[in-house]
Amino acid sequence: MDSIANKINADRAFFNDLGTIYPADKRVGITQEHIAGVSCYWFTPSQVEEERLIVYLHGGSFGLGSIQSHRAMVSHLASALTSKILFVEYSLAPEKPFPNAVNDVFSVYQQLILRSPKEKISLIGDSAGGGLAASFIHKAASEQIALPSCVVLISPWINLYCDTGSHITRKDMDKVLTKELLLEYAGYYANGNWEEADPARLNFERFPPLFILVGSDEILFDDSRIFYEKIRILQANCEMREYTNQGHVWLLADIDSASSKEALIHIDAFLRRTAG
Repeated sequence: MDSIANKINADRAFFNDLGTIYPADKRVGITQEHIAGVSCYWFTPSQVEEERLIVYLHGGSFGLGSIQSHRAMVSHLASALTSKILFVEYSLAPEKPFPNAVNDVFSVYQQLILRSPKEKISLIGDSAGGGLAASFIHKAASEQIALPSCVVLISPWINLYCDTGSHITRKDMDKVLTKELLLEYAGYYANGNWEEADPARLNFERFPPLFILVGSDEILFDDSRIFYEKIRILQANCEMREYTNQGHVWLLADIDSASSKEALIHIDAFLRRTAG
């Protein structure tokens, strides 16, 4: 067990270092607040669209990631989208496996609705945060509470079983992820509850307007494609965009690249169409 814990701690330290690749946007204020017992961070740019709020769920295979790994990227998102962003530091596996993270997001979201019923809340998630966003939407719909005005998923990890074709066809193209690493952390997260924890196995009766962004070089490419095809049956306002020669969550590696700038423009346009 000590060897597993040591590996996870090393993985977490490495992942947090991704947040040092480029600096945060200095025009964005960042403050911490605990909401419903969950550590959260407010990103407030110098220019803000009133009555618009984005809840952000970070990636990290359900076991990695924090404000350290995503501070820089999310600050640039807040600035580009002229929106307040609430970054949720949800529970991580294996210490707190499924359904802890889903419940954390649900509790925070409930508090936001109570605080600001007129505010238009959008949801953005990258990688595992994308899968978590899908699981949260399923829970929120089941509990019959108001859903977010729209959802944006960046390189989402939807299928915990990692049994889609792109794990084979794009294996040599993906320079970020491996199936072995994903399955390791999927096991920590599911903790034996694979069917319930896997967003790909959920049946949705309703879903907000959805925009999926995915790189062409990802082993998770089919996660995006299959989920898009599933949700567009329920939701006419459903869009997927592929970014050529891009890897997993490419914005985290280089926020100033042409593809990252293009992605920010596309996200902003989608939010304006759907969330006002």
